Amino acid sequence: MAQNAKIAALTDELIQSILKFNPEVDRRAYKHAKDIATRGLKAHQYNRTSQFDVQVSFSGLDEKFRVLNRDDLADALGSRIDELREAHNKWIPEYLSFLLQLSDRPIENSDVEALDILRPPTPPPPLTWAEIIDDDPYSDEEIWKDIDYGVESSEDEAKTPKTRGRKHMSSPVTSAEEDDGFDPESCVVAINNKSLSEITSAQFWRIEPNEETSKSEISELQAVRETLFMLAGFKTSLYITDKQHSNVRVNHKYIFSHAIAKTIDDLLSRLAETGHKLNRLRQWTQRPSTLPIVQTFEAAVGTRLATFDRELTRLQQDYLAPSGPVAVSLLELHDEVLRLSGPLLNLAEVVFEIEPHLLVNPFAHLEKLYENISLAQMTLEASVFEMFSLIFFECLQTYLKPIRRWMESGELGTNDETFFVFENDSGSEASALWHDRFVLRRGKGDVLRAPSFLEPAGVKIFNTGKSVVFLKELGIYGAGMGPFESEPLLDHSAVCGESDLPMSPFPELFGAAFEEWIKSKYSFASTVLRTHLFTQYGLLDILNDFSLVYLGANASVLQDFATAVFERMDTRQRGWNDRFLLTELARGIYTNTLKKGNAEKLIVRSTRLKKQTQSVTGLASISVDYALPWPIMNIIQRSSIPIYQQILTFLLQLYRAKYLLQLISLHDICQSSDTAIRQLSYKLRHRLVWLVDILRSYVTEIVIALSTQEMLAAMSNAEDIDEMSTIHLKYLARLQEQSLLAENLKPIHRAIISLLDLAAVFHDSVLEAVRANPSTNPSTNPSTNPSTNPSTNPSTNPSTNPSTNPSTKQDNTHLKFSANITSSKTTRRKSIIPTVVEDSPSDSASGSEEEKEPPISTSKDKVSRNHESPITNLKKVEQDFERLLPFVTAGLRNIGRVGAEPVWEMLAERLEWDKKDGR
Repeated sequence: MAQNAKIAALTDELIQSILKFNPEVDRRAYKHAKDIATRGLKAHQYNRTSQFDVQVSFSGLDEKFRVLNRDDLADALGSRIDELREAHNKWIPEYLSFLLQLSDRPIENSDVEALDILRPPTPPPPLTWAEIIDDDPYSDEEIWKDIDYGVESSEDEAKTPKTRGRKHMSSPVTSAEEDDGFDPESCVVAINNKSLSEITSAQFWRIEPNEETSKSEISELQAVRETLFMLAGFKTSLYITDKQHSNVRVNHKYIFSHAIAKTIDDLLSRLAETGHKLNRLRQWTQRPSTLPIVQTFEAAVGTRLATFDRELTRLQQDYLAPSGPVAVSLLELHDEVLRLSGPLLNLAEVVFEIEPHLLVNPFAHLEKLYENISLAQMTLEASVFEMFSLIFFECLQTYLKPIRRWMESGELGTNDETFFVFENDSGSEASALWHDRFVLRRGKGDVLRAPSFLEPAGVKIFNTGKSVVFLKELGIYGAGMGPFESEPLLDHSAVCGESDLPMSPFPELFGAAFEEWIKSKYSFASTVLRTHLFTQYGLLDILNDFSLVYLGANASVLQDFATAVFERMDTRQRGWNDRFLLTELARGIYTNTLKKGNAEKLIVRSTRLKKQTQSVTGLASISVDYALPWPIMNIIQRSSIPIYQQILTFLLQLYRAKYLLQLISLHDICQSSDTAIRQLSYKLRHRLVWLVDILRSYVTEIVIALSTQEMLAAMSNAEDIDEMSTIHLKYLARLQEQSLLAENLKPIHRAIISLLDLAAVFHDSVLEAVRANPSTNPSTNPSTNPSTNPSTNPSTNPSTNPSTNPSTKQDNTHLKFSANITSSKTTRRKSIIPTVVEDSPSDSASGSEEEKEPPISTSKDKVSRNHESPITNLKKVEQDFERLLPFVTAGLRNIGRVGAEPVWEMLAERLEWDKKDGR
């Protein structure tokens, strides 16, 4: 345990020293990095390849070949796999895994007929005696012929070549020949003294220096040869090379008799500086990297160095074996070397600049090459532009391999840290596949971990691979989809053309070419997925269903649902919000409006309230769910449903307030004998009805209708799930904000809810006023005398007494309040409102009084608790209205100026319709 703790601590230090970020800020990336490091620091060095994964991969290839109508390729692969299964070798999974990693688009690049070349030649049939006899027949006489034993034996024949060799020697016969030996002097070649002296004179480093100057004089030809060797990376005498640091400096021991020393020193120093950069570049290529993308760059640099070395060899040949007269000039050599090494020296500067950053940013060379290509084009350096462009596209092909694999098959390489896409949660649900399973790899400042010139296309690359994975989850990938579009070329000739320097800027040329390359893969996968979501899963139909269920697109249907809920709510029965009954109620109402079978997807849920109330806030306990298929849940995410529910609750609260106000007609108010109550009731009813109508019109016609229309139009033109999801999220955010349901608008929303609650207080106060001060005209109010109307006396009318008629609760749930307040309406309310004593201690304390005369108002606790008079309650309603409405309008104007939303300013103007200033 102590060892594991020590390793864990060291692992944390290693990750923090390399990644340079705080684990508390980005825990997910830190955990991912720690998992990678932990796997790499296990006790064993390498993991064995899983034979089961290899088997699954080959099975997938077989299925892919057959789906793409390449049965010949699948049969050839299957037969060879069967042969390998008969072989007994523990390394076969590793061999097969290596071959899988080397494969490059086998469907396009494989030719089954080429396998005949690998087939071994057919062995010749075994030789038979019949064939031998036919070729060399024999006779019986030769078989039985006697053997001559006097002939020379094989031992004598072995000595014959040696004797013959002595007889054919051209040298005179000596005693040595008689002893079977050779004369050594006959093998010695005579010395050519002239050639030897030339070689000795050419070795100027052996010449003794002048005793006075301690310097040795050399010719210009010797200096040229030494310079060419130095530039090729060899050790010379004229230049001193430090191999460890790749430094090259001039050896001032040698001088020229025909030139000024300072001039020669300056010229040789320039050549030494060139050799220093080239040697450093060679030394960098000899330290290979483990990343394929960097290895490609190293190989490209090594190829250019080899080309430069061939040019040096050509120069050496011109001086060593000239075809004609050659002027030996060190200055001319300097100019020629400068011309040949110019692009290579520019490349060396790029390498030296990015060398410290390659471990942190493995594609830094791509970004630097991209910048220098544009710079070389602007400065008209054709040779530098061509070299950098060729190297750039060579390295880009390696970087495009994981991109191509991701976009075509939706697969990621194992622990590929250079690719900007990684699998975040392989076990995530299919409903969160698009948003949670794969993540873009980002670095400091939330910058995409990809070359900067590819960042604009990063999202399309990301979405294309996710679309392929999505199609695989749907089970339609490869089934009748057809092949991808032909991939356009992305190299120097295709992008830059045949001219040395193209007229258009290189970023524009590359951007257009890369856009076409992305489009060849992006359009196909996204189009197939988009079509499937619209046709098979009915995305637009589901959005229309959401508009009907949550946003009240059909006001009459929502009104029916709301009225049915309100009637159950007004019964004050304990199970009025039973989720099973409400679910059946909602399905029955929406059956004729939604498409066939979609009404069964509705589920109404509810939470238990502590006390029964007519307040609009009680409607927040009801929520409606719509069962979505998992592909659509990647567009309409789970986090969107609460916003839909908020809007539905707000609509129901508006309908509730209007419903309560409609129960109080002008004729009902006339039943009160108090003139002050009648006048105040007329005024409050009028203002409250206008308030509710304005708010409902604003939410349904201005906010919901216009936003939904724009959203459906944008959704029809969306290219992929990412754009669809973004459109839907922006749509909901706009609905939530303009409906005053956003978090920063909560004070205004709470004030509006308080205004809507005033409708419930007004309703109950008017009913109590009518009951307390009925009109004295019996013709206009026949129900004021209980003794003359047996229906108002619970003790004389068994049909209205809950204790004597058990079916009253069930029957009266479907009754509606009449337009005017009569004795029958008062009696009905007494009969259907049972005495509930469990919910509130105050209710149990006044239970005996409620049995004698049940209260009319139960929506606001302060009305029944304080037993204030109706006129007092109505005045409080007026005071609250006068206090809350200016707060709402002022808040709307303020946020309208800050948020530049004209709809809020318009709503504020409409809410202030009754001001005296002419508005």
